[in-house]
Amino acid sequence: MPDIHPSSAEPFEQGRHARYRGDPETANPHPAGSEQHAKWLEGYRYPDGRGAERDGEAIGTRG
Repeated sequence: MPDIHPSSAEPFEQGRHARYRGDPETANPHPAGSEQHAKWLEGYRYPDGRGAERDGEAIGTRG
C-alpha cells in the first residue's frame, strides 16, 4: 500500500487529515470558490457527524 501524505492526497483526504491533526477550518489551502476548496471542506467536515452517520443512515439507527 502506498504511503499517502496530505500534500499529495486529493483535496477531500487533505481536509480529513487536517481535521484529524486539529487544524482550523481556515487552513484550507485551496482558493475560495474552487472545486478543490469545496472538496477539502467536505473532507474536513465529514468526520464531525454532518454526513449520513448523523442521520443514522450509515449505522442503521433509523427506525
